[in-house]
Amino acid sequence: MPGAVNSAGIRDLALWVGLYRIALGIMWLQMALQKAPWIIGPEGKPYGWLYGYIWKEINNPTFGFYTEFLKTVVLPNFYFFGLMTFIVEIAIGLSLTVGLLVPLIGGLGGTLMQVNIMLGSYSIPGEWFWLWPMLIGSHIIFMMGRAGRRLGLDGPLSRSLNERPSGTEGKLRRLLPYAV
Repeated sequence: MPGAVNSAGIRDLALWVGLYRIALGIMWLQMALQKAPWIIGPEGKPYGWLYGYIWKEINNPTFGFYTEFLKTVVLPNFYFFGLMTFIVEIAIGLSLTVGLLVPLIGGLGGTLMQVNIMLGSYSIPGEWFWLWPMLIGSHIIFMMGRAGRRLGLDGPLSRSLNERPSGTEGKLRRLLPYAV
């Protein structure tokens, strides 16, 4: 077909998924930095607006078991969960932005984190509930489509794994292809 753009051109799906992955990674980093340990929220607690948002989730429950988990486990251990939230969101953001270990961290980790956020946020007034399935779907696509191999470090890493002789396989060597 004359004038058609080849797979290395503008219609290259992997290119657009890679660009979307980077944009979502920047979003994760921006959201994580809003909940950094040094950001004091309106309630006088560290981790920015996270403490207040957990209270919104408790006051607008979607599932009773999750509300109880927030009340009895998360709030009494808020400093631990705040730090873990910050670290996990930074890891997801970096994974997606640089395209490193995307199926494991950006894909699976992002999916699980979005499910966690959805469980608490789904019934909060003013929240756009369709956002959560859309974001979960994005992370599943990144995971299953190995989105870090285009415009990311997973590409060179996976090529180097494929170039090694098969006799040099250790446990890490056998597991790493699943993570890139």
